[in-house]
Amino acid sequence: DYTVAIAATPHVTKGAWKINHFTDANIDETSGFSGYVLHFNPSGKITVRKNGKVITGNWSEDEILKRITISLDTKDPVLTKLNDYWNISTATGASVNFKNKENPSEGRLQITSL
Repeated sequence: DYTVAIAATPHVTKGAWKINHFTDANIDETSGFSGYVLHFNPSGKITVRKNGKVITGNWSEDEILKRITISLDTKDPVLTKLNDYWNISTATGASVNFKNKENPSEGRLQITSL
């Protein structure tokens, strides 16, 4: 069986992104991410900006497991929810959808291009 490769890197490294949808334990927490803008650098650095505040961290994609890992250097309770492994569901130039299968809460994350 051949599978279609789903890669996020070619998409997320082009431009700025916002969090369009975030659920954790079936609770919609999208509003907590309002105003945040994400930038995924091809070198593996990630920056999150809101109201002049900049949070940095690292991100990587595992093409075999079809997931990305986000690790932000922050204690912000909202942003720390992004620190995890996110399985890639779909990826286009306009949006990328992720699921968190390993976490019992089965979180969902959708980012859209600005």
